[in-house]
Amino acid sequence: MHPPFQPPFLFHLIGVAVTILLVFSGAFFLLWYYLKHTRKAEPVVINKDDQKVILPLRLQAYERFVLFLERIHPSNLLMRINSPDITALQLQSLLVRTIREEFEYNLSQQLYISGNSWELIKNAKEETIAMINQASAKVGEDSHSSDLVKEVLEISISKGKLPVDLAIEEIKKELQRLF
Repeated sequence: MHPPFQPPFLFHLIGVAVTILLVFSGAFFLLWYYLKHTRKAEPVVINKDDQKVILPLRLQAYERFVLFLERIHPSNLLMRINSPDITALQLQSLLVRTIREEFEYNLSQQLYISGNSWELIKNAKEETIAMINQASAKVGEDSHSSDLVKEVLEISISKGKLPVDLAIEEIKKELQRLF
């Protein structure tokens, strides 16, 4: 008895399958490319009644994010959260948790601001947390909380303009463009 598939037949079958795959892949790519480049986003038309509702929401979002950024500014955060009777590790944990909770509280407000401002706000949050973690690594776990406070302030001074400040400036510019 001989095998059910002869080698020439198997090669022919593989060739046909590859050809079909290439044809369908090419057709899919061309259709995808065409749809991607011909489809235009339709502008959102907001009537005056909608504007009366959206504008106060946008202003509130700007206000809440500026407040958030001011609250996580290292100097403000340390003055508000610092407790002299805890360790540097405990203070680090408390500072990071506070920043994350404040951020999560304001998370839904991103709907009302630009993508650029939102990215700057997220960056400011992450950079502030990174600064706290960097300072904590320098002072060690068993250090006193005042050592961490001192180190965070030194790092923030050495950086010059902090991402928090840049984000606040951008929000103010965006708000000015709105009016």
